[in-house]
Amino acid sequence: MQEEDNIIIDIPNPKPPKDFMKPITHIAMILATVFIGAILILGSVYRLSTGTVAVITRFGAITGVNEQAGIHFKVPFIDKVQKVDVQSIHKMEYGYRTAQPGTPLQDPTYADENAEEQVIIEAKSNNASIILLNLIVRYQVNDPINYLYEVDDIEGTMRLALEDVIRNTLPSFSINEALQNKELIDEAILPKFQRKLDKYNTGIKIVQVTTQNVSLLPAVEETRQKVEESNQYKQGREEEAQKYANTVLPTAKAEATKLYEDAKGYSAEVIANANADVAEFEALYSQYVKNPEVVKEKYYLDAMQEILKNNKLVIDQTQDNNLLKFYNIPTEGGEGQ
Repeated sequence: MQEEDNIIIDIPNPKPPKDFMKPITHIAMILATVFIGAILILGSVYRLSTGTVAVITRFGAITGVNEQAGIHFKVPFIDKVQKVDVQSIHKMEYGYRTAQPGTPLQDPTYADENAEEQVIIEAKSNNASIILLNLIVRYQVNDPINYLYEVDDIEGTMRLALEDVIRNTLPSFSINEALQNKELIDEAILPKFQRKLDKYNTGIKIVQVTTQNVSLLPAVEETRQKVEESNQYKQGREEEAQKYANTVLPTAKAEATKLYEDAKGYSAEVIANANADVAEFEALYSQYVKNPEVVKEKYYLDAMQEILKNNKLVIDQTQDNNLLKFYNIPTEGGEGQ
């Protein structure tokens, strides 16, 4: 009985038959092949939409730029494709930022950037002032390679370049030009800004620069309003003076012309009468030389007619010698002398 207690029975582990493992291995290999194939296919195909270009690099070196829209192939795991939108127009705000975009039910809200918007103008004169400038720059990518690899921070670089252009351009403008003709600012900034971006090889093309708002600091605005009111008052007084001059001067000139013409006529008349008297005197003198008594009698008779025409004859016999005395006796409607 003791020997039977020491008997050890070894029961072997059951093993699946070899025919059962073959299907599982086959399925796993198929799944792995499909997975690897899918990765290879997906990694070797890329799609470009209209207005988008692809910059292709291989081991960090640029191998080309694809601008054709559609499905394209690349070497998987080796070629890297970076897509760049060259059609869309982007917007950059200067002097302010959009805090909350607008909705159909609510207007947008904005926040001023004081460090940007304060710009000095009229710096060449003694009237230098500070204006608050807000503008928008619209741009698009025109060189995808430079856009991706030449500049690390595109918008930061653009903002610094724009600030430099603005602060070197606006001081030549007067307050009135800046406030009343924003197009002048846009026309001055755009070409200078573009040249600076080209110098930095940013790959950016400026489409439009639009000045949104130009205003003055409150203290400057108050002073300007007072100056404007003074100028308007001065202009009004000048216009009144000009209007008065336009009314009075023509009348005075017309009167002066009339007086001058009348004087010329009177002068001509007097000269003509004098010439006539001279001619008559010369004629009488020639007759007087020939026959003095006849001429004397003529002058005597003329003088007597003139006397008798204006006087009444009175014979005064109170004296011993009878004399004829002439008195200027007042007549009806006249006064005597």
